[in-house]
Formats: sequence, structure tokens, C-alpha cells
Amino acid sequence: MQDAMNRIQLFSLILLGLLIGILGCNVKLQSIPPSEAVSVVPNRNVTEHAETIAVKFLDDYRRGFELAKRDRKLVLIFFTIPNSDISQRMMETTFCDEEIKRLSNRFICIRVDGSKESEFCKSIEIKGFPTILFMTPQGEELQRLVGKLTPDQLALPMHVMIQSTATKTSAILRK
Repeated sequence: MQDAMNRIQLFSLILLGLLIGILGCNVKLQSIPPSEAVSVVPNRNVTEHAETIAVKFLDDYRRGFELAKRDRKLVLIFFTIPNSDISQRMMETTFCDEEIKRLSNRFICIRVDGSKESEFCKSIEIKGFPTILFMTPQGEELQRLVGKLTPDQLALPMHVMIQSTATKTSAILRK
């Protein structure tokens, strides 16, 4: 049984790599935890209008981590700076995408203004904007994505994080 699970995890990682290559991601992936099979359907429903409501972000990262601990959710942090055209475009497209909004409900989403929270950014080595971090409620970094992301490029790692959390939770419940 364990051998089959290891093969599924290896297959999932290979599939993830292939999907990233196919999608043409220019995303830097780091510290991806092993996950089991991930079901990902690319979403092409990008909203074209800025007036569409985007993902709901908290602007206070301290409060966000408190909520994540309370609600037992992973944290998605979007690091940006004022006047960043790339970050603004992501807010208007990527974070307005219906699939991204749906997936974001599984996370505590925080937006950090790098110009106001420079010490926090330095403490976790944010070197460019925009950057997205997936973290545990305790502040452990799980994955880092740097640069502009389309909805499809962000949906894949969100699915992986959700699946990984579900797998770990089910393993704990079986004990």
C-alpha cells in the first residue's frame, strides 16, 4: 500500500511539472510538499473588468495569521507595492477569476504592502514584487511564487496546497 502511495506521489509531481511546462509558467516553485493526485481543470474564465469583485484580502498579516490558526486554514500572502503595474493587473484579472475566488475560500488571504511592511518582507526574504507565499498558520513557508501569474498559473499551486492539506488531515484522522 505504501509503495502505491509513493508511486502516486511521484506521478503527481511529474504531472505537476508537465502541467507547469505546458502552461508556460515563468513561476519559481520552491519547497513544494509531496502531494497525492491532484485534479486540475484549467480555467479560461478571466474577468476583463476591474470593477468585478476580487478575492477578499486582509491587509493586516498579524490578524490573518490569528484567523488562520483559529480556522485551521493555510495562508496565501500576496506581496505587492504601490504603483506596481503587474500587481494591479493581477488584482484586476488573476484575483477576479471565478476559480481563484472559489479556491481562495480555502485560505486566509492577506495582501501585504511591501512599502509599509518592509521589515516583515525582509524577515521572510521577499526580494521582488509581486510575490505570493503559501504558509502554514504557524508561519512555515510551503511555496513561493514570484512574478506575474495568470489565473491558470495560480490555480495549480492552490489545488496542490488544498490537496496536500486534505491528505495530511485525513491521515491524522485515521490515526
